[in-house]
Amino acid sequence: MSTQKPRITIVGIGLIGGSLGLALRQAEVASAVVGHDKEPGVNNQAKKAGAVDRTEWNLISACEKSDLVILATPASEMQRTMEAIGPFLRPGCVVMDTASVKLPVLAWADEFLPEQVHFVGSDPILGAEASAQGGLEAARADLFQGGVFCLTPSPSADPAAVKLVSDLTGILGATPIFFDPAEHDGLVAAVDHLPTFLSLTLLNNLVHQPAWRELRKVAGAPFEAVTQLAGTEPTALVELFLSNKDNIVRAIDGFSASLAALRQDLAEGETEELAQRFGEATEAWLKWHHDRETGQWEGDVSVQMPEKPNVLADAFLGGWWRKRRKSDE
Repeated sequence: MSTQKPRITIVGIGLIGGSLGLALRQAEVASAVVGHDKEPGVNNQAKKAGAVDRTEWNLISACEKSDLVILATPASEMQRTMEAIGPFLRPGCVVMDTASVKLPVLAWADEFLPEQVHFVGSDPILGAEASAQGGLEAARADLFQGGVFCLTPSPSADPAAVKLVSDLTGILGATPIFFDPAEHDGLVAAVDHLPTFLSLTLLNNLVHQPAWRELRKVAGAPFEAVTQLAGTEPTALVELFLSNKDNIVRAIDGFSASLAALRQDLAEGETEELAQRFGEATEAWLKWHHDRETGQWEGDVSVQMPEKPNVLADAFLGGWWRKRRKSDE
């Protein structure tokens, strides 16, 4: 079993990509962390910030010799990125992504990555503060510490590659949770994509009101908290929503029914009913916040890697990852 440190490439050096680079370099688990971003200025900034050892302006040159390639680009860029790098990846290379929608990404991996390249989907769940800030400027090595990484291996995923990515989350200080890709996309539609959609909807409604010039003067903390998700590039958001549209539509329908019920209670002055609804919601939020802060999740969510026959004799860096896991130190 080889314990040689791997070469790791990060494509897309924003908040997530930059934080991954900082954490991996801090853990000293790579022979080199190579970065590539389509924006030349970001490449220079990433090198100065210490998020990568070096950068490559050419995407193929950045990826072709690496053992692990992390795609930290928006979901809208995943397809063309995989199509471009697929023919040039070395046999045995592991590719993972960080997009918040998984079924389309897995389909692109099946189409564009060679059979001897092993793909594992992932989705890091970030807190509100990190999500609001964004950008390489907000990157930090402990971004994922105590958090959750959703892993969505396809049925044909190689167990050793899945183990590799699972162990990587341990290096980052996060907990891996395994989901079926379709299940993942349905869940994030309700708690990730829908809130962003509603944030944009509220803002779009208000800015087209005749009184917007006055409304914006009295918009304070509640308005900012609810609409801060609207700061993402619009085209990327539209492409993300469309990639998971069926699940988001179902989430909108459920929210609309709940909103209609609350509207009726409010219109009819149902004090007790409103107090009960809001009390239950507040209690659930406090429980969720406590569980997230402590990392102790109750219920039947699987945090164990699904058992599969081992069809890869040994991950080229399996021994190295296991030696570097924080839980083993």
